[in-house]
Amino acid sequence: MSGRFKSYINRYEVEMKEKGKATFKSYIADGPQEDGVVKEEVEKKANNFFVEGALDPYMLPGEKLIAKADGILKFVPFSDRKQGVSGHLFVTNFKITFVTADRSSYGHNEDSKRQRNKVLGDHDIPLTKVDSIYQIVSGGKKRKLQPGASVSNSTKYLELHCKDFQIHTFGFKFCPKDQNKLAINAIVHHSYPTRSDLLFAYDYGHSGKFAEQKLETRLFYNKLDWEFELKRLNAVGRWRVADMNTEYCNAPSMPEYFVVPVYLLNTDLVKSAVIYNDYRLPTWCYTHRNSSCLVRMSHVAPESISKEGHEKIISAIKQACDLEDEPKRVDLSRVCPSLRDLQLSYEKLKECCMTDSVKEFLSTDLAWYSNLDNTQWLQAVCKCLQITFSIVVSIHKDQQTIIIAEETGCDFSCIVASLVQMCLDPHCRTQVGFQSLIQKEWVAMGHPFQKRHGLTQENETDRAPIFLLFLDCCWQLLQQYPSSFAFTETYLTTIWDCVHLGLCDTFLFNNCHQRRKFMMEGRRMAHIHLPSVWDWQFQLGEIDLTLFNNPLYVMRTKLDLNEIVSSAKKTLTETGATLRDEMYKMKLTDLYLEEERFFPEVNGVLYPQFTPLVVKLWKQCFIRWNIPAQIIGGGNPSRYLQQCVLVEEVISLHHRLKFLQRDSQRSQRPKSELIFGMEEKQKTPALLNSCVLTSSFPFSHGPPNKAYNTLLWNPIADYVQNSTIDYDYTNADD
Repeated sequence: MSGRFKSYINRYEVEMKEKGKATFKSYIADGPQEDGVVKEEVEKKANNFFVEGALDPYMLPGEKLIAKADGILKFVPFSDRKQGVSGHLFVTNFKITFVTADRSSYGHNEDSKRQRNKVLGDHDIPLTKVDSIYQIVSGGKKRKLQPGASVSNSTKYLELHCKDFQIHTFGFKFCPKDQNKLAINAIVHHSYPTRSDLLFAYDYGHSGKFAEQKLETRLFYNKLDWEFELKRLNAVGRWRVADMNTEYCNAPSMPEYFVVPVYLLNTDLVKSAVIYNDYRLPTWCYTHRNSSCLVRMSHVAPESISKEGHEKIISAIKQACDLEDEPKRVDLSRVCPSLRDLQLSYEKLKECCMTDSVKEFLSTDLAWYSNLDNTQWLQAVCKCLQITFSIVVSIHKDQQTIIIAEETGCDFSCIVASLVQMCLDPHCRTQVGFQSLIQKEWVAMGHPFQKRHGLTQENETDRAPIFLLFLDCCWQLLQQYPSSFAFTETYLTTIWDCVHLGLCDTFLFNNCHQRRKFMMEGRRMAHIHLPSVWDWQFQLGEIDLTLFNNPLYVMRTKLDLNEIVSSAKKTLTETGATLRDEMYKMKLTDLYLEEERFFPEVNGVLYPQFTPLVVKLWKQCFIRWNIPAQIIGGGNPSRYLQQCVLVEEVISLHHRLKFLQRDSQRSQRPKSELIFGMEEKQKTPALLNSCVLTSSFPFSHGPPNKAYNTLLWNPIADYVQNSTIDYDYTNADD
């Protein structure tokens, strides 16, 4: 072999060891590819390097390694497969994980990435999150790998399209052929389980030995939680907790306990259950302070011969609500889109939002609004908000009891029942209240999460993103009433991500009955436990959890704005009526009136707006991975960070003012529980210096490669320090 070829191979090997990545651009452009011997030897040396530098992935209890592929290239998004990092791809019974020895080569320093999960790394993809798998072979031919398919030819590139709208692309150029096929087949096979006991959660529950956690969130698996809810809403005496479904003997898709009028006996319920679809009886959801109620039910089965039982239940509801006329019935099956239409809308939305090349992004961007309109997704959001508005008006203003009906009573009924309670009940706008609401109306009442989100491949026609539509509606309410909710959009997005985690029992099953069987039977016939999604400490650290807290809600609940403005105006009046002071008084009055619009009464009723001019695309959820669409230093995260700093300053100044007025011993400044209000303040600068601010914060990976490491990508600490709001709000005396 000539010296030129030997020099090329040695140079390639040095570059590999120094950078920890395959410099495939230099290999393709600079290397003497016409010599097959050289190419073969280069690839052999590359593979040897990968094997020698292999790193073992972090694995959870019960997690087992299934396949491994060396010499894999993970491409940087929107780099047209020209930039990436080399490493090893591992397939386990839980996730697809990419491990590299040189993490700094991927974009920028690894510490700059946010939203780190305690159980998932930045390059981990749970198998339950995989939506579609595309194989690209030599020649550029691309085909979708169907569940159960077997890959016989070698793969050049592999694209994983995930349910969170993210695309992962891997190159198999330097991967040994035997590992190539084995890894691809393992991914296809284990990404599409056919039964729930084939999910990793089954092995995880047996190996982890989790004890049941005592959470502030009520799970509604037992009778006590339902009784507490009745007491909280002053509904005791008119409604009772029925126990006719213990061990799920009469209605498998219903919870063991649910609420019915006190005038109905268990024998009445057992006789009447058979006339409803899936035996889903009319059940209580909510009692408003004016005694009007919300009830949900499935349709009466067409084959039912006698409807006498249904009439008896309606009569009992009228008695419980002191009604003379029939309760108002809203048939959601007639006014809401079908599950099939919603799924088609979702597929079109994915086509709009999921791009992986600049060329594809620019092509989509030219027709963005027309494409978005054609998806009909925002129209579905508008429809849900419109129905919610009409029911809120009927319950609060017209004092009517509403019965919402649906074919099966477990899809759009969950959305509407939850949104109505969020608008009427301030408790449901807190984090604990919102989580309890999801447990009551979704988990306990049997929304089929496993079917709707394709966690198992039972029937493709059962898929529909009902829960995502609900979270989108919640986000719309949050935008319309930004100070009325204790949580942020980051909290809602994180909940959506948890649906596809596959570790927690909250969103893993179709109903409580399936959950019970999974926990007590399954392959090993042994009782197991799984963590709840609401045990956030299981997944996230304290600093990440502060991103869930809404600064405007903190300001509204911790501070009396009326008192602050009145006190300031009074002080100006007492100091003398100069022209300057009068101007300040006028400005304070205008500010207060504006605050009344921006900060509506916390305990008030919310009326959703549903016109196309108001309803927007939830960008953080749908296009957070779309790097060309990111706004550097802007978007909602910019507003959120400014609000956090502002609230901290207001709390600090208010605390100082009270101290000066009382002339008493200094007390500790109240905690805001915001990202800037940590008690251990030394943690905050490290956090801010490790993050860059984009419109996709805290989920964005930041700059995609070293070429973007410019002044535009300053850490958040620099952004806040250089803003108009002082970052250094703390004081040693506080």
